[in-house]
Amino acid sequence: MGNDHKKICLDILPKVSRSFSFCITRLPSALSEQMTAAYLIFRVIDTIEDSVSPLETKEKGFSDFLGLLRKRPSDEKMFDAYRDFLLEKIDHGYERPLLENVRSVFELYYGFGEKERGVILKIAEEMARGMAEFQKRQISDFKAQDEYCYYVAGVVGHLNTHLFHLSGAIDAPLRDELMGYSKNFGLALQKVNVLRDVAHDIPRGRRYWPLDLIQKNGLTYETLCAKENRASAVKVLDEMVKNALPYLDDAIEYVTRLPRLAVRIRVFCLIPLFMALESFSVCAGNPDVFDSGKLVKISRKDVGRIALKSFFLAVSNRALRRWYDESVASAVKKIEYRRGA
Repeated sequence: MGNDHKKICLDILPKVSRSFSFCITRLPSALSEQMTAAYLIFRVIDTIEDSVSPLETKEKGFSDFLGLLRKRPSDEKMFDAYRDFLLEKIDHGYERPLLENVRSVFELYYGFGEKERGVILKIAEEMARGMAEFQKRQISDFKAQDEYCYYVAGVVGHLNTHLFHLSGAIDAPLRDELMGYSKNFGLALQKVNVLRDVAHDIPRGRRYWPLDLIQKNGLTYETLCAKENRASAVKVLDEMVKNALPYLDDAIEYVTRLPRLAVRIRVFCLIPLFMALESFSVCAGNPDVFDSGKLVKISRKDVGRIALKSFFLAVSNRALRRWYDESVASAVKKIEYRRGA
């Protein structure tokens, strides 16, 4: 039955994120299973956060979920009860297969060692606590946005580093050295998401851009995506990109400090790093970001190119830094060109 739960989780993973599924399945087997379970756990928490359900419903969703992670229930009907709660009380879309099969996520998680479960649980608790807090807080400035992004993705960077250590890929001193870099790595990836999803987030009440930056340009959340305000909105957008790009400096530092022969782990990190960098480049100065009818993202061809290049250059820090520096320069050049257009 354990293999059935693993298969179900592996089938669900690309349905909730094709890009992360691609990266996770490149990891060594045991580490890939742990990352699969952890990512699906975080997606459940994220789905609860994104829901338009009342705050008390979300808080119950967080609390009951963490309770099931802390201790396997003696009454197996609790799994069905929680599944039914999610399906009935938490609005969802493409996440439905995940919510329907949440039992399999728990079962995969329960099969790990105590240390692996402990790390995943600790991160899940911190993520849920932070997300619950920001249900009541406004993202007023970049400092608040950084704090929010930490709870959503910075903690995931910490999780990755802990699991790399538990797998034997890195030692304890390197784990501790990488922690600071892993936080900003996670922040950079989340800043991409809040950047490109703004036109879809605002109608659902999700407000992740700094309010002071929006107001500085004479706009409000209600007017940010209006067609007549594109010029001012793009100025806000460029400031968002300018703020976010430097966080990727810590991401490349993180990767190049990993053991050179840990190729699959390096590739796992490199693909989202360069996807994020190219996503910033595609979004910068692009008024389509504010059009809910358009999806601004890099092409599948570009994703394939990044994946291939990541495998090819993974062992060479010099080559990786050259690729990174060239990509950043290209992104900045595009931003400056669009500003001058």
